Amino acid sequence: MGVVTRAQAKRRSSHQSDGEEQPLRGGRGGGGADFISLLPDEILGSIISLLPTKQGARTQILSSRWRALWRSAPLNLEASGLDRIDKALVSRILSEHQGIGRRFSVSPFILDARGDSATLDSWLLSPALNNLQVLDFSFFPLFSSIHLMPHSALRFSSTLRIAKFSCCQFPDDAGHQLHLPNLLHLELGSVIISEDSLHSLLGGCPALDRFVLRHIYGSSPWPQILPSALHFPSTLHIAEFGRCRFPDIVAHQVHFPNICRLTMKTVTISEVSLHAMLSSCPALNSLMLFYSSGFSQFRINSLKLKHVEMSFRRSNADRLHELIVENAPCLERLYHRGPRDEEMHISIISAPKLKILGRLTDHISWLELGTTVFKGLHDVRMGTVMRSVKVLSLSLDSLRLDVIINLMRCFPCMEELYIEAHMARKNKQRLYSRDHIECLDHHLKKLEISYYSGKKLHVEFVKFFVLNASVLESLVLHVDRDKVGSDWCIENQRRQLQLQKRASIGAQIDFAFGECFTYLSDD
Repeated sequence: MGVVTRAQAKRRSSHQSDGEEQPLRGGRGGGGADFISLLPDEILGSIISLLPTKQGARTQILSSRWRALWRSAPLNLEASGLDRIDKALVSRILSEHQGIGRRFSVSPFILDARGDSATLDSWLLSPALNNLQVLDFSFFPLFSSIHLMPHSALRFSSTLRIAKFSCCQFPDDAGHQLHLPNLLHLELGSVIISEDSLHSLLGGCPALDRFVLRHIYGSSPWPQILPSALHFPSTLHIAEFGRCRFPDIVAHQVHFPNICRLTMKTVTISEVSLHAMLSSCPALNSLMLFYSSGFSQFRINSLKLKHVEMSFRRSNADRLHELIVENAPCLERLYHRGPRDEEMHISIISAPKLKILGRLTDHISWLELGTTVFKGLHDVRMGTVMRSVKVLSLSLDSLRLDVIINLMRCFPCMEELYIEAHMARKNKQRLYSRDHIECLDHHLKKLEISYYSGKKLHVEFVKFFVLNASVLESLVLHVDRDKVGSDWCIENQRRQLQLQKRASIGAQIDFAFGECFTYLSDD
């Protein structure tokens, strides 16, 4: 506010020389209006509507004009219960607000265990929400007290763009009202809904772009997914399923021509059905599989898939035993996280654009890279070179330089290396050659080590990179605050690592707490 560019200053100087009076500048002591206040009321109202409810209300203290703006601005009311917003305040805002309602979100902390369906119904009938675009509410998550969705929630069918419903029951007679021509995003979590109502709901959303279904209450803790949940408009691009079972016959009948991102959390699906579903998604470029079961082998054959991320529990029944990348010309990120002692077979036969690979463990019993086969990480030696890999993630019981150096020779263009170092075992093999490691000389820019203990074996391992990584820009050591977190300990570690002799003068050395997997975030 009040900032004048060089060009503006020249123009003002020219005007002043012609005898025109220079306008007052905004800001403190300027005596004039600030630039934001010069904006039209409609724009200021939109700015206020983007603020959290309490911060938006506080703009009333600025001036009498801002007081009127708050009362007429588009209403984004989020009653989470975490900011001391109670039912009385919600009712007061809805009764006094003069602007249109844009977003209304109510958490179970407001709608407590008793449900308060009547209160929610009265809020939804408020004229302030007549043109609502975003509706998000959840009752308290207790099956014994699940409440019927108020019919008033269906009155926004012509204006809603985003709808999220949790821990409630859809009325059986709502099918004919479930036409939402402008709805783009629909989420259902822990709901009771009939097959007919779900069929009508999805059939009445011709513009649906994103669909999330997390658990439909049924006869078992992991109910079978309703067939209608897999028949939605061809406009859908993003789908997420959670806490359900996929019957084989349904998985073979689906076709998702435009799905580009698919997430499955805690689902049960057979190996045959999983591959059948993926083959029905020709446009898929992102796949997330979290804590799902029913399959022990996963094959990737996809012309457009770019991102695959998987996590598994410790149970033998839920483990993935074999991961095979047969043909993935666009695959860039492949990340698997399971038990550290998992004896997996990993085969990467064809993935020419693979940039991020992880999490490899030293319990892998079979690693195939192109045409070269290794019997675990400790057997890795010079073989097929994958120059496309830029980021590598490892989870190791012991830090062995010979293993890491051999991996750097297999991935010579690696720029980032992330290591979980769970133990500090004594190396069985300490011999290694420093000569001709392209990765160290020209590419490795970032090294992160989790569970760094500060003991001698860890120090010697890290010191090798400090003294030899010529282009290193960042070294981050994640330590236990109780063991290495004091200023004295960290200073002692810096001396032991011989940071004054580091090969890369510009390298930044940091000690942090916890783990970091930022390399998995979307670009």
